[in-house]
Amino acid sequence: MDRFVRRAALAAATVLGNPYRPRPFTGVFLASSPPSASGHLGLVRARPALLDLNSLLSPEAFLLDATHALGAAALRHQPMLGGMARGLQNIAPKMQAAAAAAGDIESVQAGRHYMALLDAVDGRFEDALHNLGRLAEERPYFLGPRLAAAAICDLLGRPDQGDRWLIGITGDEPPRDNVVFRNAVVAATLGGAADAVAGSQGAVASAALMFIYEKLWGAAFDGDMSVVKKVLITTLLNRLVKRKLREDAVVTLQSVSKLLRSGTGSSVAPPSPSPIFNDAEGSEQFVLQASQALLSAVVLRAPPLTGERIRGVTRATKRDLARAVQKGDTAAAADLRLLLALLAARDGRFDAAVEGYQEAAREHPSDPRPSYLLHLLYSFGECMEESDKWNARYERLAAGSSDEDRASHVVLKEELVVALTLGGARTACRESFPGVLREIVGAAGSRVDAALVSALRDENTPVVDRLELRALRAFLYAVMWSAVKDLDGSGGITTN
Repeated sequence: MDRFVRRAALAAATVLGNPYRPRPFTGVFLASSPPSASGHLGLVRARPALLDLNSLLSPEAFLLDATHALGAAALRHQPMLGGMARGLQNIAPKMQAAAAAAGDIESVQAGRHYMALLDAVDGRFEDALHNLGRLAEERPYFLGPRLAAAAICDLLGRPDQGDRWLIGITGDEPPRDNVVFRNAVVAATLGGAADAVAGSQGAVASAALMFIYEKLWGAAFDGDMSVVKKVLITTLLNRLVKRKLREDAVVTLQSVSKLLRSGTGSSVAPPSPSPIFNDAEGSEQFVLQASQALLSAVVLRAPPLTGERIRGVTRATKRDLARAVQKGDTAAAADLRLLLALLAARDGRFDAAVEGYQEAAREHPSDPRPSYLLHLLYSFGECMEESDKWNARYERLAAGSSDEDRASHVVLKEELVVALTLGGARTACRESFPGVLREIVGAAGSRVDAALVSALRDENTPVVDRLELRALRAFLYAVMWSAVKDLDGSGGITTN
């Protein structure tokens, strides 16, 4: 399938007249729509002169965001990213001070360790290593920070430094098999550590599969999922990981073969001894993060658009916007303002997103797109009066728009829904807002399906690859149906 999706990527790019070509370690190409409906990435690709943005943004990053949002909605678990992560970081010192005053040193240590991992997820690896190093120095008997620091060093391509962190650590299992080490591997992968997609895929696969299979098979006959469905999911994961790693000369299957053998579904795994799976909400977080790490490092071979990368893209967008305004390029400025507002929403800076769209509406009064996106943004914030006002403005401005133009507006809206979900919108991924959940599932599922449809377009696709892609689409539909079938239909939002 890997050869096929690369061919499909080039074919889709040719059909769309798109200058983008997959880089090494690139997998699926997100291009299911004509140029006018290709979303925010299409706005950038349509202008090859935007060299920085064209190099910083990738279709794989948008696809990773869509799968993350879809998984979060299905699990009813909001990712600890964007505004959610910053909110926790703001209150963490008070929480730790209260725990210290109560003499609960263990909670203080665990809290500081977790906050360091959030630094890694955000892509601030040096901050993470600094904080883990301080914690290890203050509490040398607490091995967690050393294990986590070693994992981060490994994924940054510093194995010698990682080895030094592990000196003197003994136990019943190798340090790199420890659950704390593997959790840090996942965190560093989500933060975009370079070696995760260029040399450490085996380690990422091993860590991610451990969390996924522990959740899947720790209690085989419990939960809503049948054993048959668990077997099918496990078989699909096994096949995918085996094929990806066997074709990669820089990794071996030795580190993941044990999990692949034990996860065939032929026997029920014993209950997990790991305490992280004793709490249902905590296990959902680990499974969601592990799935994203596996998709990023092993399947797509592309880093996610999180933390430091978002800030880097934002800086480049601001530079290009200033140049467009100086040159009087109104069309480019309009598109860049939309991208800048999307990035603000993705980073959890919702006030900045609102200001960005409002500025776009003022500077480009005949453009219906800012009004359409403000309608959605205010809906997510439960400001229905404002939402209705902007929707009325959109309908007025878009009255003469073609079906193709309206389709392009829908893609922009779907990408904003994904950004709001991952940015930490208060109403996202909660059963108390069923309308919002439906919006997320529909938008994220549409973006994921767009990638699968793009891959299926190649008429020369081998039959086996075509069947696998159709199986993935069937699984996608099952996930989407499962995510919304129990919602009662009350509350939420309505967007056209």
